[in-house]
Amino acid sequence: MILGGCAIQTIGMPGARSLLLGGVVVALAAITGAAWLHEARPRSVAQPATHTGSTRAEKPQPPALTADEERFATTLWAVHREATRSAVAMSFAGITYQAEDRDARALARKIEPLAKFFHDAEMQVRAMSAPPSLSKTQVQYVGAMALYASAATEMLKFTEDGDSQRLQVAHGLDLKASEDMLRVGEVLWPGQYKPH
Repeated sequence: MILGGCAIQTIGMPGARSLLLGGVVVALAAITGAAWLHEARPRSVAQPATHTGSTRAEKPQPPALTADEERFATTLWAVHREATRSAVAMSFAGITYQAEDRDARALARKIEPLAKFFHDAEMQVRAMSAPPSLSKTQVQYVGAMALYASAATEMLKFTEDGDSQRLQVAHGLDLKASEDMLRVGEVLWPGQYKPH
């Protein structure tokens, strides 16, 4: 109580986690609203013949793959499907460590099999026979697997020495690898769903 006056009750500032959570909720609500509006808008059944000139530049369709390119794409898809799942699992392991448990041993148990997978995948894709037209694509995919393997190695080193700089390095490697993997996907599987 203040002598000669009234005490003013103040509202405290919310913590950083509350602000972050609020920001995420607002962003998700905005994305949901935009998606709903996009889906709710009426679609035209037929384009008028006089409206052939589009104001929006349409992306040209990539040429169809040859039989050899299709075989390579099909063979690589078996690795790619698992690589995508493993990349997401590695990201979630890092996020879980940072946000929840802070248990370095649990992080190591999650990352060890992923590190082995990415190393093996790099060797497997390197050994594949790609047609000359896809040799650069193959090299790019091999590079993506090597980057993921390096990211996993950095995370494992972090679990041993606790140097948090290693997690930042791993995150950068992970981002570069996912970009390279998406570029390969645009060449071989253009309609593929992109979860990252």
